[in-house]
Amino acid sequence: MGKFIFLLTIPLFLSLIRPGFFPMQDDLQAFRIFEMGKCFSDFQFPCRWIPDMGYQYGYPQFNFYPPSIYYLGAFLHLIGIQVIDTVKILFILGFLLSSGTMYLLLKELFGKYPAVIGAVLYSIVPYKATEVYVRGSLSEFFSFVFFPLIFWAGLKIVNEGKWKYVGFLALSIGLLLTTHNLMSFIFLPIFGIWALSLVILNKKIKRFPKIILGSILGLGLAAFFTLPVIFENQYVHIETLTGGYFDWRQHFVTFNQLFFSNNFGYGSSFLGPVDDLSLSVGIIHWILGLTALIFALVNFKKEKKLSSLILILGAVTLFVIFLMHQRSTFLWEIIPGFKLLQFPWRFLSDSTFLLSILGAYSIYIICKIKEKWGKGVGVGVIAGLFILHGLFFQPREWIDISDQEKFSGESWEKQLTISIFDYLPIYAKLPPNKKAPELPDTLDGEVEFLSYKKGSNFQVGEVEVKEAATLRLPLFDFPGMEVKVDGQKIVHWHDDCRGQEYCLGLITFSVLQGKHTIEAKLKDTQIRQTGNMISLVSVFLVGSLFYLSKKYDKND
Repeated sequence: MGKFIFLLTIPLFLSLIRPGFFPMQDDLQAFRIFEMGKCFSDFQFPCRWIPDMGYQYGYPQFNFYPPSIYYLGAFLHLIGIQVIDTVKILFILGFLLSSGTMYLLLKELFGKYPAVIGAVLYSIVPYKATEVYVRGSLSEFFSFVFFPLIFWAGLKIVNEGKWKYVGFLALSIGLLLTTHNLMSFIFLPIFGIWALSLVILNKKIKRFPKIILGSILGLGLAAFFTLPVIFENQYVHIETLTGGYFDWRQHFVTFNQLFFSNNFGYGSSFLGPVDDLSLSVGIIHWILGLTALIFALVNFKKEKKLSSLILILGAVTLFVIFLMHQRSTFLWEIIPGFKLLQFPWRFLSDSTFLLSILGAYSIYIICKIKEKWGKGVGVGVIAGLFILHGLFFQPREWIDISDQEKFSGESWEKQLTISIFDYLPIYAKLPPNKKAPELPDTLDGEVEFLSYKKGSNFQVGEVEVKEAATLRLPLFDFPGMEVKVDGQKIVHWHDDCRGQEYCLGLITFSVLQGKHTIEAKLKDTQIRQTGNMISLVSVFLVGSLFYLSKKYDKND
């Protein structure tokens, strides 16, 4: 069955298996991997600061943007795969792994054949084509891998109670949180409903603490990233993430778009009913989902537990879909954090996951009525999905380039400034309008630069100061930045903006006459150190769960 799913998934990414690259709305995927590679070279781990973003003044990109998929990408690049091919490989892995993890979950629930159909439903859906071939949202797309794993681990804990599944739950939640924090924000509450429903319906309340433990350990694994996101976002500009085009009020989806439209485009969503991209839940998906609810009601007396679970998931699905419609405005206005989602249609990720489970349940029930009918309907579903949506899974155009062209010339210049206001350090009033100079500015005195090097999170140089000087580095100041002269930490500031059109908040300090080594480097703040420590302890605890699981699972 696994091979069959693999074969059915191939057409979804076949167009990526060729030299070159394709345009996407978030055209920073290759750039982020390229910059993460520089963190690897400098042994900056966890990677928080990258040198080239912000017109090469440096940015705290991975202090706020989920890093895990880019660690994998940088590793693939490290072993010799060019960056643009790495991006394509990661998208392909996203297709394969998400269908595989969904099959794993659904096989546990309904058996092999319904699991195959559910995995295909999870793969061939308009929103996934939009994620890859239109938006190019690698992290968000890869989140689909972890949704089924989290549900599966919770199910196994309730059914078997083994400690190794607590470890799997922790790993899955930790990876989701460090893959896409917004997807975590809108998915983990659904997992909470799933877990509560399982323990109540199966009368396994005593196993709920294990789910709580796994969830806490998952949060702990991701603490190195999530704590700075929560407590240090005050030190960067985030107003552009929720204003203008990114105001959630402009991006609700109409009833027709959700349920009946099968139009596909490579544009953007706008205020009003006409969007140049697909925002459909999937026609076959919602039909099977509705069928599942009918089956659950009809079979309620025969299979009370399973029917109840399906009805609960159905109710959650309806609520998730409602949140994408303008009628839910009152909820968006009162629920904390919703404005950070930017697009209500992000909930299509949840609806895709939930409707695929409901669809698999429909096939499961039909197979129970008559196996031939179930298999026939399953074949029809697969054929229908390819007919309706198969052609969506291809780029609009293809560009014959390599890494050399991607990271040079006009293309390189453009990548240095994409989304330049997002996560701009707060000490800068506005983003820079020209590239950072290679050497520091000498504001006072006279200085000769004997050498100067820019690393991933540091700048270091040898200087001959002929007259006591004030230097301003081509580097944004940010909490944790530390300046040393001849190995001794000194005071620096960021508000000497002489010669600038507007203040950029660059690191500035004084240096006395003589020959000196100067260095500025990002260090961990107390919050980052705490997050790192919590993550390290969590890694040890999760590892211990797997190590000790054989002994304790036997006696559970």
